[in-house]
Amino acid sequence: MSSATTSRLVVGDRFRDFAEAVGAETFSGLTRALDAGDLDALQGPVHVVTGQGIGEFEVSYIRDAIVRRGLDDRVALVHGTGTPARRQELHKAREDNVLVAGLTQVETDRVFEAGLRLHDHNELLVDVQDRVHVQGMVAIEAARQMFLAVVEGYFTARWPQQRYYIVLNSMNTTFSNFLFPVGATLRLTVDESDLSEPSRLTLRTTVELVQAGRPAATVTVDAAAFAPGLLEEKELRRAKSAVASAVDTALATA
Repeated sequence: MSSATTSRLVVGDRFRDFAEAVGAETFSGLTRALDAGDLDALQGPVHVVTGQGIGEFEVSYIRDAIVRRGLDDRVALVHGTGTPARRQELHKAREDNVLVAGLTQVETDRVFEAGLRLHDHNELLVDVQDRVHVQGMVAIEAARQMFLAVVEGYFTARWPQQRYYIVLNSMNTTFSNFLFPVGATLRLTVDESDLSEPSRLTLRTTVELVQAGRPAATVTVDAAAFAPGLLEEKELRRAKSAVASAVDTALATA
């Protein structure tokens, strides 16, 4: 940072290559500079905008570091990804892996929006994130989570006494642009739905992942939500068949 800077972007350490390429800060780099007093002579106002990999936990630490150095009258942290979707909506056990935040209904029963939210320790990033852009699997999983969040939050919730099994029939993805670790919007449109039978709901949707006004990916999702009891027998029968086949194959090649 310098006295002439009016805004800067900070991203999680996982996106170090991106930060180096575009002149942004990483979380560790920014907090290290703050704690060392490297920014004490900074003339404000400066807005530090958070990108992907920066959550409330990191925001709190950065704010504390700014206050400790007496820079809070010159440096303002801009952060607003919204509340992460809940565990029961996404079927995810770890908050690190939630990709959807700030889900809202734009048009009744038809259009929904949320922000893309990438934790620095997300399961899709911890193995490898060594490019300036974010890998395509993130877009696919974000679309899947967006679909689940909408279905659980706005459709199956009409029958709160039931817990549905959601079965994906198909997911088709088209990539249009690179996705980068900054703000992006997930926009889901319900193309077709049949809710006439509460024990079996069907939906076909299109999810667009939009960044900087351009679609990065478009995912169509065709799925059904089944009430408990409709799938267990078939699932168990096929599971037993798969076990028998695997054992027979193993014995035949032993």
